[in-house]
Amino acid sequence: MASDKRNAGAARPVRFKNPMVLMVNLVLVSIVILFIGITYGYLAKLGSSWLVFRLPKIFWLSTLSILLVSFLLQRLMAAYDADHAREMKIRLGLAFGSAMLFSVCQVIGWQELIAQGLMMQAHPSVAYLYILTGLHIAHVAVGLIFFIVAAFRLQKNTATKVSALLYFADPLRRDRLKLLVHYWHTIDFVWVMLFLSFLYNHT
Repeated sequence: MASDKRNAGAARPVRFKNPMVLMVNLVLVSIVILFIGITYGYLAKLGSSWLVFRLPKIFWLSTLSILLVSFLLQRLMAAYDADHAREMKIRLGLAFGSAMLFSVCQVIGWQELIAQGLMMQAHPSVAYLYILTGLHIAHVAVGLIFFIVAAFRLQKNTATKVSALLYFADPLRRDRLKLLVHYWHTIDFVWVMLFLSFLYNHT
């Protein structure tokens, strides 16, 4: 049954006619383009006058935590395809916790920079780091809201056996979960891109 649902979801032409899917995908492309543009400006300004400082080590932990979000969401989809509501709730909760850990790590990283006297106005290289990480954490905050909405819907739609049966049989529910997964994959990709750029210049 799980295989049939996956195949059906992949073969249904309605996915490409769904305006919500198209809109979200366009937004995700726009987010990637936005970050690539700012990162290009950041890299293009590298030169002899670039301020040398080390990237906070806590960013390594934040990178691992946000990669864990993507992994857990992939497992979330597997649980949906297997009609396992309890496993979905556990993985969604763990993904939310990992995203929160990422946010906490970012704040700690900023505090470490401030403790070194590296404020935004200190140098353009520092300003770029604050702008890029701040813009990214704003998108993470949006993703956390999506998590809360998804958890509420999951709890509501699996409260009874009948509602759970309808929930797992509804292709639209799967599409919404996939959009959540795609959003976080995009946010994760953006962070890895930023992290590698920061490592290249501040190690």
